[in-house]
This record gives sequence, C-alpha cells and structure tokens, in this order.
Amino acid sequence: VRTRPDAPALSHGERSLTFRELEARVRLWAALLHRRGLRRGERIAVWSENRTEYVEIQLAAARLGIIVACLNWRLHSSEQLHCIRLVEPGMVLVSARYREALEGMDHGVPQVVDLDAPIDFPSTDAADLPEGPVDPEDGFLILYTSGTTGLPKGAVISQRATIARSMAYAAEFRLGGEDGFIAWSPFFHMAATDHSLATLLLGGHVIVHDGFSAEQVRATLEREPIGWLVAMPGMIEPLIEALEAAPGTRR
Repeated sequence: VRTRPDAPALSHGERSLTFRELEARVRLWAALLHRRGLRRGERIAVWSENRTEYVEIQLAAARLGIIVACLNWRLHSSEQLHCIRLVEPGMVLVSARYREALEGMDHGVPQVVDLDAPIDFPSTDAADLPEGPVDPEDGFLILYTSGTTGLPKGAVISQRATIARSMAYAAEFRLGGEDGFIAWSPFFHMAATDHSLATLLLGGHVIVHDGFSAEQVRATLEREPIGWLVAMPGMIEPLIEALEAAPGTRR
C-alpha cells in the first residue's frame, strides 16, 4: 500500500481493487470483525466460492490475529459439519451459493454473515481498529486435509509461515511485483490461497476466477502479465487447445 498504492491488487470480473482500495476494504472487514466481538486467537470460517471478499477477509483477520478456517465446499454435509465444529468458529461468512446448506446444519455458530446480503460495516476510526501486537507465530489460516484416512484434519498455518513461503517463491521463481497470478483453484486449497497471498505481498496482481475455465484463463493470459500459473494435469490439455485456437495469445 505504501509503495504501489494505485497498482492493481485484486480483480474478479468487472471488479478491480488497487492496493489502496484493497486496504480500505480490509479495514472495513477488520472493523466489522472487531465490532462483532472477534478477538486475537479466535476463529472464523469462510464457506464461499472464489471471490475478492475471500482475500479481503483473510487479510482483515490477519490484522487482528484472528484465524480463518477455509471450508471445503466439495465435502459431504457431515464432513463439513465436522470441519466447522472442529475449529469452533465465532462466525461463519457464507455466500448465497452455500447458505442453504449451512442453514440445514446444527452447527451452533453464534454469528452468520451472508456475503451476498447488504453488510452494515462500522466506521474505520482508530477506535474501531485496535493496533495491538500480532505475534508472527499466531495462527492465520486453517486449511483442511483431504480426510482420505478418516475425517479431514485442520492444518494451522501461521503468519510467519505465510510470509516465509512468499519469500521462498520470490527467490526460487524470481517473482516480483510485475508478476500477476490467476487464482482459479478454490481458496480453500493452498494452490490458490498461498500463491495469492504471496503475490500480494510481492506487490503483484491477483486475478480471481470462480473455478477453471480454459477460455477464461486464456483471456486473462492475453491481457495480464502473469508470472506463474498453477496447472493440474486435467487442465493442461484443454488450456493448450484454447491457447492454440487463439493465435494472438502471448506464449
């Protein structure tokens, strides 16, 4: 925010935020979480498709030392309920796509915020945003394992670990603020969340996609300077076909 305030930071479709605008959104979410009684070390859960608010909430929680549990929307309802109860969140932030599924659960979470309903954000005066100490070893994210040998387990990732991996990516792949990233895989998975946060920490542009579409990825590659791209085996062939069908695409 200090060095590249007007550079693009986070985009999804027609919505695009500069670093200055992203910081303002983060302050709004942080003020909301604090006003709702969430404090350092407590957990919130996000159950949503990929969208800019997902990253905004993560960064707001980091400011306050709150831990974000990223719920896997592919799970069976019984597994999802286990994941919610496992972390005992003080709030679930849910999109309209998954609101009905959440309402059908006896989850016991005291606060639910609908990401697609109007949100009454409090002011972001200094009194609303505590600037207390956040320790580098404070938990930041909870990403869940696949549960292939039982129910999913929650893996806690610290703030220090997130920053350290960002620096490792920068060194190993020679990335900088000019290198954008396409977040097409779910934010409940490290491939999107980890790399998106690393890109932002380096001053780069994160372009959010709601799932994988070869045509959407191709179109983004045509207009954005993408520095790295996560590609799973099943998406490589259709992506190559989409690129070959558009002769003007940069290689």
